Amino acid sequence: MNRVSLIFCFVIFSANLYSSEINRNIIYSDPLPGSKLINRETAILVKPAANIDIQTMVNDGAVIINGSISGLKKAETKLVDNGRVLELKPEVPFSFGETVTVMFTGMVRTNGKSITPFEYSFQIKKAEPPQRQLAGLMNEITSDKINQLINPVRQNDYSGGPPPLIVTTDNNPSNGNLLFSNIVFNPAISNYPYLMIINNNGSDYFTRSLSYEAWNFDKQPNGLLTYFDQQYYKYFGLNSSYNLADTFYTGNGYITDLHELRVLQDGSAYLLSYDEEYVNMSLIYPGGDTNALVTGLIIQEIDPNRNVIFQWRSWDHFSILDATHENFTSSIIDYVHGNALEVESDGNIILSSRHMDEITKINRNTGDIIWRLGGKNNQFTFIGDPEKFSHQHDIRRVSGSNLTLFDNGNFHTPPHSRACEYNVDEVNKTATLVWQYRNTPDYYGSAMGDVQRLPNGNTLISWGATNPTITEVTTNGTKVFEMTLDSNVFTYRAFRYQMNDSLTGITTGPGIPGSYSLSQNYPNPFNPVTKIKFAVPADGKRQTADAKLVIYDVLGREVATIVNKPLQPGSYEVNWDATNSPSGVYFYKLETGDFVQTRKMVLIK
Repeated sequence: MNRVSLIFCFVIFSANLYSSEINRNIIYSDPLPGSKLINRETAILVKPAANIDIQTMVNDGAVIINGSISGLKKAETKLVDNGRVLELKPEVPFSFGETVTVMFTGMVRTNGKSITPFEYSFQIKKAEPPQRQLAGLMNEITSDKINQLINPVRQNDYSGGPPPLIVTTDNNPSNGNLLFSNIVFNPAISNYPYLMIINNNGSDYFTRSLSYEAWNFDKQPNGLLTYFDQQYYKYFGLNSSYNLADTFYTGNGYITDLHELRVLQDGSAYLLSYDEEYVNMSLIYPGGDTNALVTGLIIQEIDPNRNVIFQWRSWDHFSILDATHENFTSSIIDYVHGNALEVESDGNIILSSRHMDEITKINRNTGDIIWRLGGKNNQFTFIGDPEKFSHQHDIRRVSGSNLTLFDNGNFHTPPHSRACEYNVDEVNKTATLVWQYRNTPDYYGSAMGDVQRLPNGNTLISWGATNPTITEVTTNGTKVFEMTLDSNVFTYRAFRYQMNDSLTGITTGPGIPGSYSLSQNYPNPFNPVTKIKFAVPADGKRQTADAKLVIYDVLGREVATIVNKPLQPGSYEVNWDATNSPSGVYFYKLETGDFVQTRKMVLIK
């Protein structure tokens, strides 16, 4: 890592070279040249053209940052995004209202030829909106502090217990378990927040009580179970033992939004942030408020080290007037309301903007818009769907050219919700409705909701802010499963995954044992993996028994939680991999119902 040197001189540039040199030498930058409403804490990202030697941009003095108020800035510089992007992070934030100039004085082409110096500038916002106080507080809560607070993730054992569930249709649904969390909009309604993994019959596979509501409980491609924690305004990732293993959050001073997290196989992730800024709407719309609080959208990709390696701002690409049903004379305007991201196989991004009734494809390499589907800037011809989608959620790619979404239908006549699948021809710009499910009578979820295409071709629908909660239908629209929470208790999204105990590495044996038991581990001593067997008998009063199997060291400190969930009667075998633990004596304790037993084992390396 190098530092950009302070150069106490003024370099004279030819103004007519600025634009051409930027376009010739820089593929992507954030902030963009000429952009406004930039956070004081922003880092600068620059992706040079392919014929630029990016290593030369890290050299002292190759890039100079100057604030019109704060002056020349020292910045830490490093290459991110697999060495393709230069990040410059000022040591001291910029000043409110200043113009920042980024001067490129030492760029060299791969053929060794120097590049004529050039520069561009952007504007720092003039004042902080109310949400920034919260952002500052949340950004002070580091990963280390979170681990101290909740490791393993807190369990409060609320007396209320998980919310009641009613399965109203059970007609050979897909295998697998349902993942969701419970929320309410009305604080007068009793609701104890839980993470829930549920069997098809409505019984618990795994539940965990929380202090605050959780949103978007999902299983990521790399196996993590993730959810948005409304207390800490970050996404948490649970490992195979349901312990806190990772956190995901936005950078550059932005507070993480609850609507989306997409974790990639390498541990990088896409997140959203809602960005409130003061805007003089009278300059944009007749009768507009001179100091309206307007909410834009930020998209970020963060790498496994939590560096921001890509950022996209709605302020640079959308107009506030692109919103379809906002009151532009109001003092508060939420013109984008992004609620879903989909990462394409080509690396580009698809964004769902609810308040614009729009699906947008964004070039991940440059940040440019590729196409716009729906809304005021629609570039497509809709075929077989005259009403189009309205205030949608959860855009997903299900095949090479097909996309699904949850059409909330707020402005349909009458309002009604449905699951939709479109064949999107990106060349000829057509969007053909090839499948939909609209319940009879209509269900209407005015907010939230999602659509998941299952491996067997069935479709799982979460209806958002209404009851029933979840429906599964076949390709011909036959309803095979439906489940509901209590009236006015909702979930943001719901998913079905084939857990089959693979999450915790449990394997089961034949027959139902007559009593609880905990066997001696084998082998013992061991290095580094050992097997632990235990048994859960049948209980006529309940279908499952809460089981917890925990490893402790000789000082009584918890080392690992191997099992922590309800189990059906049976004989079980689990592995403990002690690769990351030192040699010594360990104890493992099984707690289930009134049964508690502890055994000793020895790890020798």
